[in-house]
Amino acid sequence: MEPIMITIAALGPDDAGLLTLGALNAMKRAKTLVLRTARHAAADVLRESGVEFETLDALYEECEDFDELCELAAEQLIRTARESGGLCYAVSEPVSDATVRALMAALPQDMRLRVLGGVTLAQGAACAAIACGVNTENLRTVTALSIDSLRPEANTAQVITEIDTRYIASDVKLWLTDLFEDEMTVYFLENAAQSGCEARPIQLCDLDRQPHYDHRTAVLVPAVSVYERSRATFEDFVQVISRLRGPGGCPWDRAQTHHTLRQYMIEEACEAAEAMDGDDPAKIADELGDVLLQVVLNSCIGAEHRDFTDRDVTSMAAHKMIARHQHVFGREKAKTANDVVPLWEQMKKKERGEQTALERVLDVPVSLPALMRAQKSIRRELGAKGQTLSAAMALDALNAAVRAAGENGAGETALGALLESCCALAHAMDLDAETALRAATGRQIERLRTENS
Repeated sequence: MEPIMITIAALGPDDAGLLTLGALNAMKRAKTLVLRTARHAAADVLRESGVEFETLDALYEECEDFDELCELAAEQLIRTARESGGLCYAVSEPVSDATVRALMAALPQDMRLRVLGGVTLAQGAACAAIACGVNTENLRTVTALSIDSLRPEANTAQVITEIDTRYIASDVKLWLTDLFEDEMTVYFLENAAQSGCEARPIQLCDLDRQPHYDHRTAVLVPAVSVYERSRATFEDFVQVISRLRGPGGCPWDRAQTHHTLRQYMIEEACEAAEAMDGDDPAKIADELGDVLLQVVLNSCIGAEHRDFTDRDVTSMAAHKMIARHQHVFGREKAKTANDVVPLWEQMKKKERGEQTALERVLDVPVSLPALMRAQKSIRRELGAKGQTLSAAMALDALNAAVRAAGENGAGETALGALLESCCALAHAMDLDAETALRAATGRQIERLRTENS
């Protein structure tokens, strides 16, 4: 049996002159025609042509929220399509219409969708901006209510539509100032649905100070190169580093390899860790940027040798986080931070397979600071053997190591055992030996400052 066909027709912006011939013919031939709303210029065209139609306007009065409206709209359309053996449903823009998405999600197996595109509000805004000399190639379209789930881009022109209130305009302005300067020129369209509408240049800071807003209001933001902005995205940063490594770039950057950069990765990570002990957010951000530089520079080198790219780095990291957080992305449960630890270790064990205590310890990087390496080795050995270490047990071992180190003739080996016992105690107490010693050294310096003041 042939599936019941539901045709989605794009009415386009609220201007009869922008209605496509394909959409008009589809509505005229439809067994049953349903408009999302009669408050559209296309409704007048249909009436003048003698085309009968229904609307969903009554649902707007019945529903308490938008989600309920979409759900009931989908149910009504499916019911009408079944009764009529098919229908045509007309909305302004199918690609961004929430009722179309709800219909798609609820569509029974014996029904199919066919979608006829048309002119969009964003296209109208972009065409108006072309007259102002704006490059609209690779245009990005964003609806104002979706900005919470997106981040602004700057390397391509973008249109933000449906800025229907001053409050929404203010939200859009704040969203854009994450990347753009307050004084940059954007193009405001009070009615982007009007054929031949005018794009008015304004400063971004004035976006929420315009005299009128409604569902047809939009703003076009031109592309701005990273070299002309004070703010940058991760993609911008990759572009900068690629230029430094490319032909005509920096001789020093082009000469680097993974091996030559190794020392800088260690230095930058240590400097970032030191900044994180302080209370200067700008310093932390600056030092983290230096760490990111090493990540991106090494990724660029990997791409040049066709070994890996920055996408491999971010993909591996993202999927590792997803896999190890099954209490967030899967079915595991964890209410406290302590509940997370065994789940994390369980996933790490699954990733690497069964390993002996020796194999686990050999995986600890030799380049780590000695205390950090020792504590991590102790933790991995205990984990591989399925053992636990109480603070009392660790303290007994530490006292024994102290006595051994105090014996006549005790040397480096005894001292090393004493330091290892300190690391074991730190593990048992859920503390970090490296951090504790760093803090103790800091207190010594402050004491000396006090004595000399």
